[in-house]
Amino acid sequence: VSMMDAPHGDVDKPMELGIVMREVPGCGVAAFAARDFEPGDVVLEEKAMMISAVSVKAENRELWQALVAEERSNRLPAFQPAGHLGALCALKNLGLQACREKLLTKCIGPEELLPSAEDAKREAQVLKACLSKNLVPASASSFSAAEYARLRRAVQLNGFRFNGDLGEGESGYDIGEVMFNNVSRINHSCEPNLAFDLGRSSDDAESVRITVSAAKQIKEGEEVNISYLPLEVRQKLPPKERRKELQQHWLFRCGCRRCCEEMPDDEEAPAAARITAQQHSDNAPDLQTSDDNNNNTNKQREHSKSQDSSGSSQGICWDDLADPDES
Repeated sequence: VSMMDAPHGDVDKPMELGIVMREVPGCGVAAFAARDFEPGDVVLEEKAMMISAVSVKAENRELWQALVAEERSNRLPAFQPAGHLGALCALKNLGLQACREKLLTKCIGPEELLPSAEDAKREAQVLKACLSKNLVPASASSFSAAEYARLRRAVQLNGFRFNGDLGEGESGYDIGEVMFNNVSRINHSCEPNLAFDLGRSSDDAESVRITVSAAKQIKEGEEVNISYLPLEVRQKLPPKERRKELQQHWLFRCGCRRCCEEMPDDEEAPAAARITAQQHSDNAPDLQTSDDNNNNTNKQREHSKSQDSSGSSQGICWDDLADPDES
């Protein structure tokens, strides 16, 4: 059962909430309702385990500005500063062990779409430059180029944008991410039964909390999903374009019920992607998830080859990451 952070001063007593994780044959890990929910019921709430959003912490902005200056110096091969910010903040604030145990166990997409050894080595030059300037701890020098590439991909695929009080066009808008240990295990649907809201934690101005609630009636054992796309995109884009957006930015071809119903004759979709986790849920064992107990199973979705490794290098979600279904 997923958990949220306990109130400040009571961190040893996490609150049990309403989802369980199950490894589903052919579909990887999916989240299911642990009990019945009515619309508006809170299903899951937790604090971010990693924050690189420049809107939250001054030190994140300082690191981002240092990366921008390094990129403009032309001392390194061209790179996108924001595409490295999340991984570097994780190494700086979480340390190597937590990065390996909590972030590298998240979904990183299909192995064949990870950067090549040559590309990974080139990207790792940014990490080495930050080490030389003491922008990240010296211990990060033991992080291999391959690990760094996987860490960047984990942030890309599991990060949420949070702009706080920043408005569009302001410096730092849409730069950096927030990541959540349990919410990152919830898969996408173009017709989600969950909605979410992001906001600063009431007990810590430099932390971000996500509240996930039922968008419709949910029965115990039913798969729960959020949408990685905002409501207006889901309403306006035809199914083929929705799938293109998801494949480009999150490296998977959507096999949700809505996509399959709207594109029943889509010959490009792999057969496995048509199988929903719900069809397998009855025989799937529960997996424990919490902020303190690492789940060593990656959140794997059904994938197909898509864009190259440069796609969505900044961890694109939607523009402001308020509840995407909020009108």
